[in-house]
Amino acid sequence: MPEIRVSDSLYRQLVSVSEAEGGDLDKTMWKMVARYGRGNHPGD
Repeated sequence: MPEIRVSDSLYRQLVSVSEAEGGDLDKTMWKMVARYGRGNHPGD
């Protein structure tokens, strides 16, 4: 699996969002990846 590096501030944001959404950091990160993909490749 590829390794993704993020800044400490972004990581803290991801943790905060994941805690607000039930505490699943992995699920939060996959949502972020999906949103990025839709925003950068609409219609694919």
